[in-house]
Amino acid sequence: MGEEQGVWTDVVRLVGADPDEVLRTAPPPADEAGRRTETVYRSVARRLIGADTVGRAQLLSLEAARFGWPGLAARFASATPPGEPTAPWRVGWATGRLVDERTARVLRCAGVHAALAVRNGRLVAVDAGPFGEVRALDVLDGTSADLFKAPQDARVLGSVEAGGRVLVLTGHEARDRHWNTDRQGPDDTVRSWDLSTGEPMGEPFAVAHGRVIAVASAQVDGRTLLVGGWDGLVRVWDPATGREAAEPVGGHRGRVTAVATARVAGRPVAVTAGEHDPHVLVRDLLSGRPVGPPLSGHSAPVLAVATTCADGRTLAVTASEDHTARVWDLATGRQIGTPLTGHGHRVSAVTTVRVDGRILAITGGWDNTLRVWDPLTGTQLADAFTGHDQPVREVGLSTVDARPVVVARSSDGQLRTWHLTAHRHGGDAVDGPGRETAALATATVGRRPVVATGRYDGTVDLWDLARPRATRPLPGHTGAVLAMGMATAVVEGRTLLLTAGRDGLVRIADLETRETFGAPLDCRDTEPTALATVVVDGRTLALVGTRAGTVRIWDLAGRQETGPPLATGDDRGVRALGAIAVGGDTTLVTGHADRAVRIWGLADRTSLGQPLHGHTRAVERVATALVDGTPVAVTAAGYDPHPRVWDLATGRERGEPLYGHRRRIADLALTTLDDRTVAVTGGDDATVRAWDLHTHTRILQALRFPYRVHSVTSVDGGALLVGFADELALLPRADLADALR
Repeated sequence: MGEEQGVWTDVVRLVGADPDEVLRTAPPPADEAGRRTETVYRSVARRLIGADTVGRAQLLSLEAARFGWPGLAARFASATPPGEPTAPWRVGWATGRLVDERTARVLRCAGVHAALAVRNGRLVAVDAGPFGEVRALDVLDGTSADLFKAPQDARVLGSVEAGGRVLVLTGHEARDRHWNTDRQGPDDTVRSWDLSTGEPMGEPFAVAHGRVIAVASAQVDGRTLLVGGWDGLVRVWDPATGREAAEPVGGHRGRVTAVATARVAGRPVAVTAGEHDPHVLVRDLLSGRPVGPPLSGHSAPVLAVATTCADGRTLAVTASEDHTARVWDLATGRQIGTPLTGHGHRVSAVTTVRVDGRILAITGGWDNTLRVWDPLTGTQLADAFTGHDQPVREVGLSTVDARPVVVARSSDGQLRTWHLTAHRHGGDAVDGPGRETAALATATVGRRPVVATGRYDGTVDLWDLARPRATRPLPGHTGAVLAMGMATAVVEGRTLLLTAGRDGLVRIADLETRETFGAPLDCRDTEPTALATVVVDGRTLALVGTRAGTVRIWDLAGRQETGPPLATGDDRGVRALGAIAVGGDTTLVTGHADRAVRIWGLADRTSLGQPLHGHTRAVERVATALVDGTPVAVTAAGYDPHPRVWDLATGRERGEPLYGHRRRIADLALTTLDDRTVAVTGGDDATVRAWDLHTHTRILQALRFPYRVHSVTSVDGGALLVGFADELALLPRADLADALR
């Protein structure tokens, strides 16, 4: 089959190869094993760029585990060339809520304001850089091309067809005038550019006191006209002259956010929606007169609209904040069939396409999925296309080797392409915990290690660490579980889970019975912000930081506060806290919005020295430990991406900050490796990093993940549990990983 044919069976070669070269030159796999390898590789190829061989092997192993293919995960984990350093952790298992075997390519636009367009027969994403450089990224092969130079701070509004050409439309604030004295907003200018040549077309269209958000085009008497709006009025202008071609018409509340054009009874019409409108207006493009009644049926604002023709009828498909899309006959103004449901969240993007003579509607939503429908029957034609971890903003369709592929651009600029086939996954991927996990906590229940996950929807689930399957939910909250709002404790022989929520309550559950353990701790008058537990003189205490800048302390056995709240002096709130007991004395450490770390004696609730300064953002994570016999606190401050280590005995910083992360740190944990205390952090750069606190040195380059890491916690035995996007992964010690597969 040739040397190239074997690339999908040679995992060592894949780990060491250039990802772009592999995707450009590798032929289709010859068998099922090769197909699985290709699927894993394509899913994370973009993340492999810039990683060393150790990082690539670890990430590919993780991705294979997410797909439910443990044998392939083990092969990738062992694919590091001889002599290369190895990480102390390997993948045990991972959930795969977002994996999709239909994935063809994953790319990222340089900017988040991009638009899909067809350039020389290829689907591209067009975006603008900060200095006006406009580029096209081929969504199929990942190549990019510089197109033209627009004014500084240009933003791409969209693309339209005009007399056989494809035009890119850009908006530009008039920075020399900036904000007008009447404070109605900045002036804007809409310009048209030929996508093939990069040449400007026609004259700019001046926009007073607003910004154009959505634009569509129509052919009228041999002219191309553009339709858009910004102040509740729908305007039609000729891009050749930069002048309005019809009188503006009103009817919308707020900005015009969705625009499409069509022909009804031979007349061009504009189909438009405003940012506060649950209905859609259909009006004659030139006269502005209504064409039938408004399209009414949505219960929340309409975010996107597309038009098409099918069975001799002109149709509109609308996408709304009410979690539905709807199909309308524009000639009658009536809805066709029942609403298209399934996203379960805002539907923010829609387009219509023709595939093999059949009209399809493609929608994208805030559930981060793309869905394909038959608009005439309301039938969803395939499993939801998954992989994004941010809302979908734009959808489209193209072809690869004569096969249709669907494309979605998310709000963070990521582009995903999937083959248009019915089923998402035929393997053993395990569903993850769902919408992004807010907090993790681990415990041992009856000699069985478990993990609790608290989510932003208030749900609390219990997972068996031996196999990633969730059991029935624990008592939850009516508001989100706080990111620093989960802790465990043992009281009277019972293993308890404490969760703090935005409903102002700290709920307590018995992990053995999974039932509520007594009444919740009521903090609704001060609002909990952080939670920890500590044992002092045989009593288990719950420490609750509050938005009022206090720490409330409860004896969990008696459910009584042990005294008045500890006032920290920062009325902007306690963001994080931790405690450590040494030689009969318990030290409390609090992190604050004023960027300071404060140390307290818990027994008499007095301050131990001045606040510790060094962080440049609010301190959001605190962890404590004994290092070489000295009590220390490790703190992290979000967008200040360098954790700091403090000597609690002297009140001084211990060494330099822990450098490594380049973006926000989301979580911090401490663990033990070979009797050494290790700080572990995870963040928005999609990595987990670790430092030996005894030597103040980094012990590995980085563990890589396919999405931003939002949670990390330690498990008995030195394992790590990592939360990323909607997923979880267990990373045991490398010498124990094989036993968990």
